[in-house]
Parts: sequence; C-alpha cells; structure tokens
Amino acid sequence: MPSPAGAILHFSDCYEPRTGGIETQVANLAQAQRLAGMNVQVVTATVGRRIEDVHRISAPMPFELPVHPRTRARVAELVGRINPSAAHVHLGVTSPFAWGALRALNELKIPTVVTVHSMWGPVARAGYSAASRLASWRSGGGRVVWSAVSEEAATRVEQSLHVTVYQMPNGIDLASWRCEPSLTGSIRIISVLRMAPRKRVIPLLKIIDSVQRQTTESTAVLIGDGPLLKRAKSLAIKKGLNIEFKGRLKPAQIREEFAQSDIFLQASVHESFGIAALEARTAGLAVLARRGTGTASFIVNGLNGYISSSDREMTATAIRLSHNPAEIRSIKDFNRENPPQFDWQSVVTISRELYASAHDRSITG
Repeated sequence: MPSPAGAILHFSDCYEPRTGGIETQVANLAQAQRLAGMNVQVVTATVGRRIEDVHRISAPMPFELPVHPRTRARVAELVGRINPSAAHVHLGVTSPFAWGALRALNELKIPTVVTVHSMWGPVARAGYSAASRLASWRSGGGRVVWSAVSEEAATRVEQSLHVTVYQMPNGIDLASWRCEPSLTGSIRIISVLRMAPRKRVIPLLKIIDSVQRQTTESTAVLIGDGPLLKRAKSLAIKKGLNIEFKGRLKPAQIREEFAQSDIFLQASVHESFGIAALEARTAGLAVLARRGTGTASFIVNGLNGYISSSDREMTATAIRLSHNPAEIRSIKDFNRENPPQFDWQSVVTISRELYASAHDRSITG
C-alpha cells in the first residue's frame, strides 16, 4: 500500500543535539525514508543549530526544556505553509510538545500516525486516557492511527485508550552490527545502558556478582554513562567484581566490544523495545532479558537467548550458560546466521502502510 504523496512531518519533543533513544530513532527513520524517496521533515522543540528539513519550534526555557508556550499556534502556522500529506507524532511517557502538536493536527484534520516509544505505566495511562477525551482522538473523523514500538507497549496503550494499536518497531542498520566473534576462552558478559535507576543498574551488578561467584573465569563490561556510574563503580570495587566500565562509546566501538563478548544482559523491566539488545542479538550474542519488555519481540527461549520472569531466574540462566559454552556457541551461530527482521527497509514499509491508513481514514471520516 503506497503512502500518500506530499511531505511527511515528524514531531518529536527532542532532537539533535540531544541523543536519546526517541530522537535517535526519529532521525534514523527520517533518513531511511529520504533514501526511499520520501519527502520527510522533522519538527521539534529542541534548541539547536539550523539543519535542513528540521523546523525548530523552540523558546528560551529553563534548562533548555523542549517545550513552547504557543505550540498549537506555531504548528498550525507551519502546517499552513507546508500542507503535509500526513504527520507522524512520537510520544514518550511525558511529551508536552508532541501532545500540543497532536491537538493542533487533530483540529486541522491532518492524517496522523502516533508512535508510542515508551511503556505506559498506570500514571501515564491515566493521563493519556484523560487527554484522549479532551482531544477527541477516538472521534473527530478518526484520522489518528495509533502505533507502538512493540507488542507489549501496544497492549498498554490499548488498555488506556481502547483503540486498535499497530506495531511500528524501531529499526537498525543490520549490516553495521554484524561482526565476527573473537575467541577469548572465557565467558564475557556485556550490557549497554544508561547508568540510571530506571535501567536497574544495581540489580544488574548483583546478577553479575552472582555469576562471577559461580564462574570465576567470567568477565563483564558495562557501556554507558549516567548519574549512577560513580555508585556502580564503587559497588563493583567493594564486591571485587571483574568488570570494566567503558563509559559512553560510539556504535563502531560497541560493535568491537560485542565481538569479544558472549552474553548480553538487560535487567531493565521498562524497555518498550530494547534497541541495545537488538544490536547485541544482531552481533550474535545470547541475549538475556526480562519478561514484559519489548525485547521479548525478538528473543525466543533457547534459540537466540532467554526471557526471564525474575532476576533470580535470569541469574540462574546466566550461570547455567556460563558453564555450558557449547550452548552459547549454538545460540551465537543461530543469531549470526538468522538476522532479525528489523532492518530499515522493513520499518519504512510499515510507515508507508500506516500513513496510507491515516490518509484513508481522513477521506472516509
């Protein structure tokens, strides 16, 4: 199903120079769509340098917060000048700019796709449910098509808004993450994460501690920066862990670390997708993650990793794999020979279908 002709406007609170998960995915999706011949532009509230095809609806705010006091008016002005064929709004847990843009787009009757990039908990679900009534997301012509980055994330949105929610997964450049493994002779555990409470850094260290007590030759590497980095280093020293903290690395450097590793641990229980885990799985690593996260979308127990219901179960699985290098080799061989289906070409195809659906609804609404 082809997407409607004309410009597609992506709306995101954050964008370059910010480099978080949503803004990175929006930038990469826009680039992939341009390479596919689509006319794509980005609208953001983030202050920054001028970039072609990026519109900054920004205002001087404390701490450079990505909000604007007149979002609806500015969005209406921009839409009037560009006359887009569709809009794509990207939401996190709290996205004041994107929310304001969505209200404006709804009033202007612009066919719109919304993608939820986060896991809506009880508080977020209640807030967005109330907002949906105010904005008439379930009425007003039905021009909004809802999507989320994984089945788990989509289920939570459906529970809140009582609408059909499609999957619009994140994407990666598969070729850039594939690598040949280095044989180290010992089990090497790795994780890539922001060192923040939401990522459950301390429980992750406890899992690594238990594994290393049972398998004395295993090593570990943590990649990432954040407010808990100093505390994590201190705890690792106190417990005598054989672990390296690499800080923030570029993608090519992370791939090099993946090539020397065996098991990727993801202790977080709030992952709407798990992009780092997908990159690790593409590189061939055995991925261990928690149930109820988006990571379960691309991990099958015993085939390319394991999904655990608790930290205790994840710890036991990591210990068992550490004592069974033959199973690790089997999982790694499968992952390298069977790349996941989250390449950018597939994601762009899904985006075209969703835009066409929103366009069709605007005609029949």
